[in-house]
Amino acid sequence: MKIYVGTLYCGENEFDECIAAIQQQTYKNFDHFIFRDLPNREAHQTLFKSFLAKADEYDVLVKVDADTVISNDRLFEKIVEKFSQNGSLEVLSIAVQDFFCGQLISAGMAMYRNTVRWDFDKDTMFVDIPETSKNNYTYDKTELAPAAIHCKNPSPYHAFHYGVHRGLKSIQRIHSTTHWAMLDSVWKNFLKTGERRIGLAVLGAELVYAGICRKSDVDYTNPRVKTILEKYQNMNSQEIKRQIQILRFFNWGFLPGDFRRRLIRSVRESSEKTS
Repeated sequence: MKIYVGTLYCGENEFDECIAAIQQQTYKNFDHFIFRDLPNREAHQTLFKSFLAKADEYDVLVKVDADTVISNDRLFEKIVEKFSQNGSLEVLSIAVQDFFCGQLISAGMAMYRNTVRWDFDKDTMFVDIPETSKNNYTYDKTELAPAAIHCKNPSPYHAFHYGVHRGLKSIQRIHSTTHWAMLDSVWKNFLKTGERRIGLAVLGAELVYAGICRKSDVDYTNPRVKTILEKYQNMNSQEIKRQIQILRFFNWGFLPGDFRRRLIRSVRESSEKTS
């Protein structure tokens, strides 16, 4: 099998380590393609369309984002074994160790067989989910996990952006509960560790819930998130925590989690329709 390795890059601190870990793979039958500084949806569509255009040359796409550092130099070898042993397997997702929540997350590294297709016309926050049966989709949380470390050393900006992106995903009408639960884990990890960048991630999500950060802000090409971050960039962990607590108080943080999620979604949807 020949592997198409695709990396989306927008200035992540982990980029050099990401590249080095790919080059150290024992399985060498792959080519690596890097897509730089594109808006989120365009970046994913460019990657997937490029892979599909080369479907006669490559059997499997392994997506390794620039903030992801593979932790096993035999990972590609094991991925090939998985796809070779199971002809009906179209998508394999392997859990990764996440810096922000401090634990394994199942929505980790994704691999796609060249028979997979995507709906490029669908307007969705979940730009990487293909059109395939759940029967052909496998989540690996034990055997090959953790496949990598996600956001091993994020910059404050990338940490804040992570929170904005996850916050937007956590209030969508589909696939939202996983991201909502993940952000709850990030909040708990911040309370435990006091790590400033983890706090910035939580803050980014809370600013989404407050209506300050919007869907258009998810693109790295949009400078608005950096502008919003300027207000908080000199705050220490305790000051960031206080800002989060204020936002949570005014955005129904006292309500049960799922009820709060649905209420925020309803309010934000109404706000977008009238804006």
